[in-house]
Amino acid sequence: MQKIKRMLSLMLAVLLIFGVLTACGDKKSKDAGVDETPDNNLTNADDAQNEGSDTESEARILPDLPDDVNFDGHVFTVLTHREESDDWLTPEPREIAAEIEETDEPINDAVYRRNEILKDKYNIDFAIVSNPDEKGQLNKTVKSGDDAFDAVLIFNNNVPGVITSGNLLNVANLPYIDLDKPWWDAGVNSMSIDNKNYLLAGDMLILDNEATNALLFNKDLMSDLSLELPYNLAKEGKWTMDKLDEYIKQGSADLNGDGVMKPDDDRWGFVGYNDTLHALLVSGGGTLASKDENDLPYMDFTSPRNLQVIEKAMDIMYNKPDVLNIQSDISDGGANSVNWLRAYHSSFEENRALFMWVRMRVVEKFRGMDSNFGILPMPKFDENQENYYSVVNPYTGVLLGVPKTASDPERTSIILEAMSAESRYTLQPAYYDVVLQRKFARDEESSEMLDIIFGSRTYDIGGVYAFGNVFLDFITLCNKSNRDIVSYYDKRSNSMEKDINKVIAVFEDLD
Repeated sequence: MQKIKRMLSLMLAVLLIFGVLTACGDKKSKDAGVDETPDNNLTNADDAQNEGSDTESEARILPDLPDDVNFDGHVFTVLTHREESDDWLTPEPREIAAEIEETDEPINDAVYRRNEILKDKYNIDFAIVSNPDEKGQLNKTVKSGDDAFDAVLIFNNNVPGVITSGNLLNVANLPYIDLDKPWWDAGVNSMSIDNKNYLLAGDMLILDNEATNALLFNKDLMSDLSLELPYNLAKEGKWTMDKLDEYIKQGSADLNGDGVMKPDDDRWGFVGYNDTLHALLVSGGGTLASKDENDLPYMDFTSPRNLQVIEKAMDIMYNKPDVLNIQSDISDGGANSVNWLRAYHSSFEENRALFMWVRMRVVEKFRGMDSNFGILPMPKFDENQENYYSVVNPYTGVLLGVPKTASDPERTSIILEAMSAESRYTLQPAYYDVVLQRKFARDEESSEMLDIIFGSRTYDIGGVYAFGNVFLDFITLCNKSNRDIVSYYDKRSNSMEKDINKVIAVFEDLD
């Protein structure tokens, strides 16, 4: 009888493990709805409502690819950026190649397993070439007619120059890329112009997750202040800018009693960057630029609703007694830039910040933090906004492209489709479930919040293309606590419109 009980217990454990692993296959959230923003801004957030997150009953989806393909040992080579920053743990992308078989590091091991599967199936290998100036190297490669690279990972703020230089293939010319499959990110459609798309993102990447904007909050500090954890607000769609502002005002304190709020001495209700102003604009359902019925961009941030969102975002960011904007209040823009970055991290690590704006990659910085913390999506404008929007940061995000000189677009499309499909069941569970939910997020509720955050990931074409330098100018307003957004637009509108028209003209001439 004892033997039978042990066997039944073992069978039950196996079934439970299988259920957990299966549930990791989808990052979408049922909680994400659809906002009244224009159709051209539809993203993962809109898909999330329709798709849901119940994958325990979901059969594994297979790519529509030929079975009898042998690429004769071709080394699939990806040009990538390299980013040396105190804000990032690894300078090179982790999702393309893995040199070591077993490291107990989930990302490395998942990439290794995925690549081994594809090596066996297609007789290929994988390699990366990293360069701090991936844009410059790609341009030289394409102009010389060199087919050294099969694909390229491009920093979002380098995307405009790369595309308008004619360096990438239109995704329509990659025959086996099926954008209807769930491993491709529908949000990238917002980056098309003139119905031409040169960019991809999806499950073969984790850098799009890592560049997604979110909030951290100190759970222990919130308990000390007798504040209710905001998880239920988020799950019920009631996590708004006004609610965030209420918490912020209760979280700050002049700890040393000198009557002056100092970055290293006192406690802040909220800590962020200049970029946070843009993140709040997008989370409130706004954009710097939208697109019309012909898929052509136009400046949008001074529309009546966007101005309402910006005003409320500025109410938060310019609340100097309670909010610390690290870049405007500490940074001198020069040699001390690393110091302000460290001050940004230490304010949260030392329990001197109730809330903190982050790109998700920064969460790993707090793996050794003693205090418990939680994760939340960026807030809505108000409860009438049906959906959360989590923008991919224009500086730290990356997008995938295929160089125009890639010698075999059919081969490239097969490999990219296969990598993305396989990553859905290897890389994404490793990143999403194992790394975040088990190592860093300190509670089950934060795992639910990740469903919302990644299920509502979106891109602002105005932030990425920065028409007329609008993105940098916009966050510079935050640096100066400047509210006069309409005067700024009036002064810069001609420059922005000229820039848009130049980009449109280039796209009209592209293949």
